[in-house]
Amino acid sequence: MLTKASLLPLTTTSPENSSFSYDYDYLDDVTVLVCSKDEVLSFGRVFLPIIYSLIFVLGLAGNLLLLVVLLRYVPRRRVIELYLLNLAISNLLFVVTMPFWAISVAWHWVFGSFLCKVVSVLYTINFYCGIFFITCMSLDKYLEIVHAQPLHRRKTRFRNLILIAIVWTTALAISVPEMVFVEVHKTQDGVWHCYADFGGHATVWKLYLRFQQNLLGFLLPLLAMIFFYSRIGCVLVRLRPPGQGRALRMATTLVVAFFLSWFPYNLTLFLHSLLDLHVFGNCQLSHYLDYTLQVTESLAFFHCCFTPILYAFSSRRFRQHLKAFLAVVLRWHQDPGAARALPSSCSESSRVTAQEDMVSMHDFGERPADDPLNKGPVGNG
Repeated sequence: MLTKASLLPLTTTSPENSSFSYDYDYLDDVTVLVCSKDEVLSFGRVFLPIIYSLIFVLGLAGNLLLLVVLLRYVPRRRVIELYLLNLAISNLLFVVTMPFWAISVAWHWVFGSFLCKVVSVLYTINFYCGIFFITCMSLDKYLEIVHAQPLHRRKTRFRNLILIAIVWTTALAISVPEMVFVEVHKTQDGVWHCYADFGGHATVWKLYLRFQQNLLGFLLPLLAMIFFYSRIGCVLVRLRPPGQGRALRMATTLVVAFFLSWFPYNLTLFLHSLLDLHVFGNCQLSHYLDYTLQVTESLAFFHCCFTPILYAFSSRRFRQHLKAFLAVVLRWHQDPGAARALPSSCSESSRVTAQEDMVSMHDFGERPADDPLNKGPVGNG
């Protein structure tokens, strides 16, 4: 859950991991620790709107570019491209919520009760979908390379469409607390805020939602990616296909990028939970964790800006489509009429690309049927 700014005790806008949920002075209606948060809130009112705005601009540009290329130049999308398409849609819906939270942090909630609930639900659904689709892409490459499952079988495609539907359904189920508890609240000084009010069970819900994010939003996806890419790496080392070195570096980069983006944020959330459980804590530590949560959250959210591009550029096929798209845009600026002639050259470029040697991990699945990687299951060795 997002650290959106309700600036009130027991606030939990969207994903309850809110750096704005400064609720350390309550534990189910029992006062246990009272700390002044004025400096932390002042920092957040300046820092977070800037970061959220930057995430919105970069995420919108990068994911729109990815979406346009996939929709225009890849009419018969492979499974990995279906995942990329859904990842781009999910990230776009996620970054669209950023301006709302930026305004809410800097000022207060001015968008009414309906948008409060809708934006909170959108945030949670697409927060988890983005992480789940990244995990699905690693699973797809694992099955394709380690177990030599064919790419284009109708049964395989149907199975992956079902998996995509399960991802969206699971994320929707996770957002149920936002549907139920998120509302607009008016403070004593007449300021409106959007957050989830769990009543007397606020601390229990906070702990549950934080541990849920630690588990479903980080630990399990990370372990899955490590397992899948490790097994892929073992196969590549044993078979030594062309481009092995680059493929291994790409696999390592994807796992490391995920870890570096999400580990600091999830660690801070975990420490916040320990603080709420009275394992340790004082006002100074509480302040440090608040500052850290705002910074690490910002780092984590940038993941939706660069991850789709990172995955897309791991495929030579996508890079060819991107070059064709940029050529269309450039030629359109120079001569609007000449841009129409480009799609045929784009198709020719794709045919040439398909005949080139694979040089990246996501291109292994495109090799011909007589390639050693497709000579039956290799995961048993």
